[in-house]
Amino acid sequence: MKRKLFTVLGVVALLVPFAVLPAQAQECEGEVVTIRVDDWSSGDREEYMNQVIEAFEAENPCIDVERVPNIGDDQWTRRLTWLAAGTAPDLLTIEPSWTPLYVESSTDGAYIDLLPFVEGESGLDPEAEFYPGIYDQGFYDGKLVGLTKDYSTMAFYINTALFDAAGIAYPEEGWTWDDALDIALELTLDANGNNASSPDFDPDNIVQWGMDIVNDPWWRGFLGYVKGWGVTTISDDGTTTQGYINSDAAVEALEFYRSLIFEHHVAPSATTIGATEGGRLQMFQDGQTAMGMTYHGPWWQDVFNETPGLAWGVVPVPAGPAGHASVVMLQGWGITAQSQHPAEAWEVLKWLTTEPGQRVFALKALSPSPAVSEEMQRVNDPYWGVFIAETDYLAALDNLNSPFYATCVDTPAGQLVVRFLSEGGDELDIRAELDQFAADADACLAESAEEAAAGS
Repeated sequence: MKRKLFTVLGVVALLVPFAVLPAQAQECEGEVVTIRVDDWSSGDREEYMNQVIEAFEAENPCIDVERVPNIGDDQWTRRLTWLAAGTAPDLLTIEPSWTPLYVESSTDGAYIDLLPFVEGESGLDPEAEFYPGIYDQGFYDGKLVGLTKDYSTMAFYINTALFDAAGIAYPEEGWTWDDALDIALELTLDANGNNASSPDFDPDNIVQWGMDIVNDPWWRGFLGYVKGWGVTTISDDGTTTQGYINSDAAVEALEFYRSLIFEHHVAPSATTIGATEGGRLQMFQDGQTAMGMTYHGPWWQDVFNETPGLAWGVVPVPAGPAGHASVVMLQGWGITAQSQHPAEAWEVLKWLTTEPGQRVFALKALSPSPAVSEEMQRVNDPYWGVFIAETDYLAALDNLNSPFYATCVDTPAGQLVVRFLSEGGDELDIRAELDQFAADADACLAESAEEAAAGS
């Protein structure tokens, strides 16, 4: 299962000449329309974006595409400013954490419904063009507000050399969190070579952990974990977290997660990871952790390929008591209600999110297009195929239930879980903490809704 860079480069060498060569440029016989596109590209992704746009303009000479760079820590709030000022680009980013707020804070709803375009004369067949689990993420409040450019799903990175040395088979679809714990107990070693199942194991002198844990307050990752316990953290109408984020299942899920550190000693605490230069990534590269629980998708491939002596692979997310479930990270575009040229904007959006643009974007990212995945031989690939298969197990994102989820639930919940996983976290009463959290979150949701109503 060790991944080699040449396998990726082989695909690139085959595809780039076909992906980037535009058709014979045509002359526009009418008025040229400018479509402004919200663009978060950076590094070599800017070059990819330019290639896609150039190819589009060659085939659509009456449409000029203008990139609107929007990189920076304040990019999400800047989009709110655009919407309020009436200066939003024709194509505006969608991202589940922010899309509800963009929609609900705009008098025009921020985005138009794309279904009439999908079903129209210049439409497309969603079943043929997109993985259903990804396409469905573009809906908000019954309206198709956007299409996906690329996405990331979840998986476990594993150190295959450590698995081989211990004689442990690589996990496959259907393995559970109990299985993950059993494996981690075998792969956690103290300085004397005892594993965590041994009565002689010394938890104060660990040199190799069986797995790691997420140590930053990014709630999307934790949300992906608790979905395996059947947890929904907020009501469908977005008004309350009471009985959801502090449910019995949520308590059980977080108690199990914390036990990996303080009871079973198979994972380092968030404190230990934070004190390690390079953090979780470096610990995996150095063989200090045998399994890396990543919720960041296939972002580490290039780094691991360049790590001398590292043999690695990826395996599916373990199933929880409620089955195999996870969530997705994605970005794409919708057509803003402020656009004066929605028909032309649709042509650009369609190009970016289907085969013409995807053949370029997919060189470095997961594509929502099954056809592109098949063409690039990624569906059966031992690396990319694992992430693609996760699209069959995507649970609904709770972020979409309320425009205030990000501020009232997402950010503070991530911070709370990190407290559970840090030194001293074993002394916290998870149920009591979640009960208090639910009360505070509900107060925040109610206050935010009142302020929004008063502002409108």
